[in-house]
Amino acid sequence: MNKKMLAAMMEWIRPVGIGLAIFFAYYWGKDEISRFHIMGPFIAMLMSGTVAFESLILGEVAAEKIGYRHSRAYQVQSGLSNAATAITALIVYLLDWGRYADAAIVTSMLLFFVFSAVNHAATSFIEGNMKPVNLMRPVMALLLVMILVPHMIKALHQ
Repeated sequence: MNKKMLAAMMEWIRPVGIGLAIFFAYYWGKDEISRFHIMGPFIAMLMSGTVAFESLILGEVAAEKIGYRHSRAYQVQSGLSNAATAITALIVYLLDWGRYADAAIVTSMLLFFVFSAVNHAATSFIEGNMKPVNLMRPVMALLLVMILVPHMIKALHQ
């Protein structure tokens, strides 16, 4: 499998993975806290982990897919930051640090993707970057917020 195919697969792996995380959260979760403990960290691992993989492994192909210039130094730095978020989400889940740790890692991940979405929207309008993947980033960030924030609020108030 070549890098272009892997980069294209990421756009399908993310929504399918999010759907699975939600399904298993409701399947195994007994209450809002346990559901969010499954859903939140796993979505953070999936989203941040796949972005880290694209940045660190797929590099130029990933940049081309969204219409950005290839900048290896920036991609490595961004990839390592996303890897740190994914690994922290895994630690939060495995060590069961509680709903506040779940909320903290999800909030951090969501803020990254919301800020990134603003950047993608700006490049669409300012630079005319109308690549479909670039245009979908703000939509996906909004969907992530709409999915996770209500569950997080319920878990924190239970």
